Amino acid sequence: MTARDWAELLRISALFTVPGDALVGAAATGRRPDRSTALAMGASLCLYEAGMALNDWADRDEDAVDRPHRPIPSGRITPRAALTAAGALTLAGT
Repeated sequence: MTARDWAELLRISALFTVPGDALVGAAATGRRPDRSTALAMGASLCLYEAGMALNDWADRDEDAVDRPHRPIPSGRITPRAALTAAGALTLAGT
């Protein structure tokens, strides 16, 4: 399990879209970004990543047929590791 494997599983390149939601939420309420906005951004990032890991864990049988190059079906990341990461990220985001 390399950092590149985890980056692929968690789709790190898509993370740049996540913090904007908390920023727009703050702006929509007329607030300037503050500590609570930063905490919301961090929570959003953790929960987004948890969803990515859990999605690939849940789709591992289908991915073995349709996308065997993905980290779980290719054996680069074990299903248990992906599920553990999803759980840890969920806890971190709550």
